[in-house]
Amino acid sequence: MRRTAELDMANTVDPSYIDVFLTNAAWAICSTYHTVLKASPGAAIFGRDMLFDIPFLADWNKIGDHRQRQTDLNTERENRSRRDWDYKVGDKVLLRKDGILRKSESRYESDPWTITLVHTNGTIRVQRGTKTERLNIRRVTPFFQVQT
Repeated sequence: MRRTAELDMANTVDPSYIDVFLTNAAWAICSTYHTVLKASPGAAIFGRDMLFDIPFLADWNKIGDHRQRQTDLNTERENRSRRDWDYKVGDKVLLRKDGILRKSESRYESDPWTITLVHTNGTIRVQRGTKTERLNIRRVTPFFQVQT
């Protein structure tokens, strides 16, 4: 950090400063510990530890299994809160608003859209009044009418 600040604050930049900066940045990238690899990238690639002069043997099968296990755990964690839902023609959905919303503004439009067609690629065709749109199902949520 200190070296980059010195380079940034200098009135003129000498080419030797840039060489030193690039060398230091490359060393930092190669010697930073990677939690998935359980080693630094430089050690995994070159087979030698970047800080100490000792050999390093990477077990790429073990690393691949660990990455796959982490991916499976993350996928399971995310899918725990999801509900399985199949959209049908005639269902009503609320369309999610895009962009940055005000605090008092709802994330979804207030009037529901009616599904007119369900496609197999994860999109639906919806209609409200005379307007129709084809939307990805990630942009909508099922609308449940309150029974009175």
